[in-house]
Amino acid sequence: MASTDYLGICEHKIFKEACAVLPKLTNIPLNLVAVRDSVLFTWDFSNNCVLSLNVKAARGKGGDNVIHQRLLPLHPPLFSPEFLVANDSGSLLAVAGVNGVLVLQLPPRCPPYGAFDGNKDLVYCRSYSLDERFLSCSENIQVRKAKFHPGSVSDSHILVLTSDNVLRLYQIHNNEALNVGTYQIGDKPGGMFPGTKTTFLDIYGEAAVDFDFGLPEILETKTESIEKRPKLVEARREKQLVNPKSVNIVPKRLEKFQNLKNQHQIDELVWPIYILRGDFAVFTICIDLNRRTKAVLKGPCRFSEQSETAESDACSIICLKTTPQILCIASSTGIIIHSILVNTEEPKDDVLNVSSENKCKRELLVFEIVELELGLVLPDDLSDVEEIKYKCPVFLHKDDSKVSRYFATHSAGIHTININCTEELHNYVFGPDDEDPTFDIFHAPSSAEYLICTKTSSSKKSNPVIGFSLYYEPTSVITLLSDARVVTLGILTAALPPKKEDILTGEDKVLGDNQSPLKKMLNEPFDQYIQKILKKGISRPLLKLSSTASKTPEECYELIRLTAETFREEDFKNYTKAREELEKRAHTLNLLKQTQKKYIDQLSDSKELRLKAECLAEKYEDMKDKQDELLKRCETLLMLVARKKPEPSDAEKNFMKDLQGFSEQCATFQNSIEKVKNKIKYQQVQIQNWKAHEIKKLPVIGEMQSKTIKDSLRESTQKINEMVKQVNEYKVLLNLD
Repeated sequence: MASTDYLGICEHKIFKEACAVLPKLTNIPLNLVAVRDSVLFTWDFSNNCVLSLNVKAARGKGGDNVIHQRLLPLHPPLFSPEFLVANDSGSLLAVAGVNGVLVLQLPPRCPPYGAFDGNKDLVYCRSYSLDERFLSCSENIQVRKAKFHPGSVSDSHILVLTSDNVLRLYQIHNNEALNVGTYQIGDKPGGMFPGTKTTFLDIYGEAAVDFDFGLPEILETKTESIEKRPKLVEARREKQLVNPKSVNIVPKRLEKFQNLKNQHQIDELVWPIYILRGDFAVFTICIDLNRRTKAVLKGPCRFSEQSETAESDACSIICLKTTPQILCIASSTGIIIHSILVNTEEPKDDVLNVSSENKCKRELLVFEIVELELGLVLPDDLSDVEEIKYKCPVFLHKDDSKVSRYFATHSAGIHTININCTEELHNYVFGPDDEDPTFDIFHAPSSAEYLICTKTSSSKKSNPVIGFSLYYEPTSVITLLSDARVVTLGILTAALPPKKEDILTGEDKVLGDNQSPLKKMLNEPFDQYIQKILKKGISRPLLKLSSTASKTPEECYELIRLTAETFREEDFKNYTKAREELEKRAHTLNLLKQTQKKYIDQLSDSKELRLKAECLAEKYEDMKDKQDELLKRCETLLMLVARKKPEPSDAEKNFMKDLQGFSEQCATFQNSIEKVKNKIKYQQVQIQNWKAHEIKKLPVIGEMQSKTIKDSLRESTQKINEMVKQVNEYKVLLNLD
């Protein structure tokens, strides 16, 4: 049970209560499970209410005390719910069915378990029915899809697709549901097929079946360059698309967004809506929530490759949040088309009866087609695969934890698909402008894994998936089957790298073969290497067949035999190879261990020698210190002995002679200095006398001489002033300032 209950909530009371009143033997595709912000929502058909549970709190330490709540709408729906949709903020929950859409306004959450309205068992919710009279009373108009608009600031806009080729936009505002606008996206149904409720547009595939929102764009501003787009198309068309493994193209790069010249050209962001019709035609429309521009339906978008889908009907579309955007389109036969959405220079003229305003300037570059296995094919039925080919609606679900991965649900089970070229495409688009790819961007084909199988090829009854949602703490899927069984499976967030022999070229294989075995072994982490060996070669889904279907002993035996054969031919070989690699690794590590032990012994010997050398160095330092101390003591003793002698020594005698000579010289220098001082005093007296005599000899200027000098100075001053004025005038004339 633990293998099918990864989150440990399958036995919770919420599922027991919801599964007890599920509709019996339903063939209508349902999705009665939704998860938003770790809160799980499901529908209770008995009490006409929503059941909610905080999965994160239920898996915590106090999970036993966490109970589920009943969210009772004040106005119960007048239709049978088929799918639940919650907005991003977790404030609104849409309960949709064929004949109506009911929106519940969720109360705020509160501690300790993150439940609604004070953790009450029964919570009354304000509810809004969208066009209740119109949708419930009309026999020909049915609701096909409902999604909340991601561009709504208040997160209160919901877009509804109906069978009359109309998109209806509603807003929950001031405690009422407002019809903001209706947008015709195709011809209106003109008649019904006799004896059924199917319109002629549905039969010919001209009715819209699904829609999805793309990444936001800047309104009235062309930001994507398309100069190199023809090179990508030309390179793409050189290859023939047969199956996912045969994809081999080298496209020229998609141009990055250019800087806008005028910032005032940006009016606002709009979210393009990609609409899918039953004949695989894709239309696009941009609905401005502020109603500043008119919504114009454009399309259909041109496909670069015409796939063989004549025998199937398109049923689901999603736009992955990658750069460039990737559209995934699913058909009722399990075929999924992967295409890149690019802008074109001019709309193509091969679409008839389409005005120039409605022509689409976008093209879908198909780079891969994946075919899913709808039901487990037994060996006895391999010859009749084409005759017993199973058809059912396939619904696609995005994975917010990994943009390159999505899930496909259908009546035969659940698939997970991983597009491996998204990272290369992103790096190529946002790489240098002069980058020229030297490898094939699409070298790694997409991988599809069958998670849960609810039908075999020979059985007539299936166990449809009536509830599917993703939980991200940790990443896992929560699945509700029609036989009232719940399955939760953990999903690996980081995909395992593909096997090297699947993607290496010839030269790389030659270089790899020339490497030594030890280098090959140590080139990559050993755990990844073992994971590659144990990687499943084929899908081995978890079997959850219908408990009501009668199985013959031959079918049971065939399933057991197929399982045993798969384990014997695939798993046992991988386990044997993994065991051999583990033994080889252990032997190699043992040899390395012995070598390292030898190195450790050598290092221990060198360490002992180093310790001995350190001890000798310390002893040498101690002996040197003691020797210096003894020398100082000897000098002190010699000085004391010399002081006790009655006669001075020769050195003392010489020192005394030097002192006497120095004293005589000092006396001589003192006499000379005195003489110099007397001479200086005498000269100073003579200088003072000379200055006094000179002052008396100063000549006196007469009155006539002083007047003449003054007149001369006055005339010179006037001339100088006139010359200065002339110079300034010349500077002004010559502009020298």
